[in-house]
Amino acid sequence: MELAVLGADDWPIAREVRLRALKDSPTAYLADYEAEVTVGEDGWRERFTRMRWVVAREEQRVIGLASSVRVAGRPSYERHIESVWVDPRYRRHGVLRAVLGHLSVADPGVTEWRVWVLDTNTVAREVYDRLGFSPTGERQLLPDGSGRGEIRLRFGG
Repeated sequence: MELAVLGADDWPIAREVRLRALKDSPTAYLADYEAEVTVGEDGWRERFTRMRWVVAREEQRVIGLASSVRVAGRPSYERHIESVWVDPRYRRHGVLRAVLGHLSVADPGVTEWRVWVLDTNTVAREVYDRLGFSPTGERQLLPDGSGRGEIRLRFGG
């Protein structure tokens, strides 16, 4: 498995994998495929100005993806993990652990990692639990009026 931090010129790779993720696991994300497919080059390049993207590859095929972002008003030693996905054929093989580890190498000053997870996504909760994340006690309702919510998890610190 090869790990790499993507640069802004790699936006087509991030876009393609993000769209694969949304097709593969639509209920795991707030974004939906129909909205995300309309984001063009300018939108993707803007994302790269505020987010770091890491991919895992097996024989040049991307099998895992995650991004991190610094959230305004949060401490500089903290980053938020977003857009996490692992190809179903490679799940439970350490891909996500490797991708998150590579994010840590890319951001050496970061000691705390946080992630919002849909409270109905028990699979993601179990994965993050195995990786050592724990609940912060924070919960937020989704703005769509569905009554669904997210819980915040943290690692490190």
